[in-house]
Amino acid sequence: MGDKPNGSGPDPIQQKIHDGVAARGWSWIWVFDPAEERPAFAYSIGFGSNFDHPEVIVAGLPEETSQNVLSSVRDMLAEGITYGDGDVSGDILQGLDVQFRAIPQDLLSSVLAQASEFYGGRSFTALQLVWPDRDGNFPGEEHAPVWLGERQALSP
Repeated sequence: MGDKPNGSGPDPIQQKIHDGVAARGWSWIWVFDPAEERPAFAYSIGFGSNFDHPEVIVAGLPEETSQNVLSSVRDMLAEGITYGDGDVSGDILQGLDVQFRAIPQDLLSSVLAQASEFYGGRSFTALQLVWPDRDGNFPGEEHAPVWLGERQALSP
């Protein structure tokens, strides 16, 4: 577990993450930009170590909703359901399909800094759970509004 930068013992964030993973098999973290230049997002930590599954990120939703979404993914994993790049599921957000997209390896250490610390330099993977607009369009699709992609963007 990572130490505080001044070397005075375990980092409290990493301690909380390790405690959550030990108690429940996973933890999650909320990341936000106080300047609001990037959308807030949440991600799992422990899906890789306990479910042999990529970590999952969800961006652009409120904190409580994000936690509930990640909890729903965890419930699906516990039932033996797994997700990969391009998979679509109607079991996570009530009334809406969501899509999973692979996160490039070069973004993992900067976007998922606490997960990188948790895994201690070991390789891990992640998927972004993206949600559609009211018409079912996902970010980047032909009829998707620009704001939908901006609200779920992980890098500026």
